[in-house]
Amino acid sequence: MNNVIELSNVGWKAGKSFELKDVSLRVPTGSIYGFLGPNGSGKTTTIRAFMGMLKTDRGQISVFGRPVPRDIKSILARIGYVPERPHVYPGLTVGEQVKVHSSFYKLWDRGWCDELMERLQLDPQRKISRMSKGETGKLLLLLALSQRPDLLVLDEPTDGLDRRPGPTLPRSASSGSMLVVSLLVGIAYLRTRQRVVT
Repeated sequence: MNNVIELSNVGWKAGKSFELKDVSLRVPTGSIYGFLGPNGSGKTTTIRAFMGMLKTDRGQISVFGRPVPRDIKSILARIGYVPERPHVYPGLTVGEQVKVHSSFYKLWDRGWCDELMERLQLDPQRKISRMSKGETGKLLLLLALSQRPDLLVLDEPTDGLDRRPGPTLPRSASSGSMLVVSLLVGIAYLRTRQRVVT
């Protein structure tokens, strides 16, 4: 399998206001891939398309060599996803959110989660409602990485994060994983850009 993600002539239209028009994309296996563009250009919509979150009007999509949407259940089990909008419960603590999230993933790595918690300086007793936007972003990254995904998808990963040098994730964060990043600008943790698309 040369490409982990393939889109061929994909189209989708939302009324008269927005359209993905004949989008073709090839993401090589094992790459770190930057997908850049201004707000409203279709980055998140493209991600939603290859993750089966919307039904496209035309074109073909495959992830891990499997067709979307037919095999989307097995595909999503192998993807760690950090969405643009947080999908966590404000009333829970960090530790409680981790417990809820981990129950959905058979390959959840508790030891790796604990290591990430320390490296990202997250307090398991802290209420999510009291966390800053940057701290919430760190939690979302921890949740995505702790499931040991084959593919990591980050949508606007630098939004709200401190741009100053911070803790660096160990190399095992990316070893054996195929990383796809929708916007890789100033991110503090993944420092190597192999390919950037505008």
